[in-house]
Amino acid sequence: AEFENGMLKVTAPKAEEVKPKVVKVKASKK
Repeated sequence: AEFENGMLKVTAPKAEEVKPKVVKVKASKK
């Protein structure tokens, strides 16, 4: 698990669902 932009990035089979969410947060934080 990784901590990015205050969000916990977990490496699991649900990565496909988490990836788009993390990208959205990254764009919002930028």
